[in-house]
Amino acid sequence: MTLALSEATARKKTDTAALLALGLTAIATRHEELREQDRLDDERAVFHAEAEAKAAFGYDAASTLGEWLPSSAMPEGMYQAVVELIPNTSLICTTGRDGDLVVFEVLAYCGTCNHHSTTLVGSLVELVGALRTAGVR
Repeated sequence: MTLALSEATARKKTDTAALLALGLTAIATRHEELREQDRLDDERAVFHAEAEAKAAFGYDAASTLGEWLPSSAMPEGMYQAVVELIPNTSLICTTGRDGDLVVFEVLAYCGTCNHHSTTLVGSLVELVGALRTAGVR
């Protein structure tokens, strides 16, 4: 049995082409918003790392560091930036987005023995000690 609706009571059909176009526009807009937020997060991570390095290690020491780069995988609720000190050895700065946490760590990787070590540092003396442990003389 087939039901037939009169024209007066017939339902309007979904315009799937228009719906898909609107959906794609919404997706593209959201994608751009996320890219902009990621860019801002990257800028803030580098800004905080540079400022905290000056506070922890002193202006002169902080200015001798290389270029801070945003971490490719920032922890949730944190900003994180990395500066390469020497090949296979980096200084990582992790800061809370609300500014309540600042952690510096030296990550050293030995390609010969395939081993890595992490040393927390909070002062210039500790940074130099971690570099010496990593093999810098």
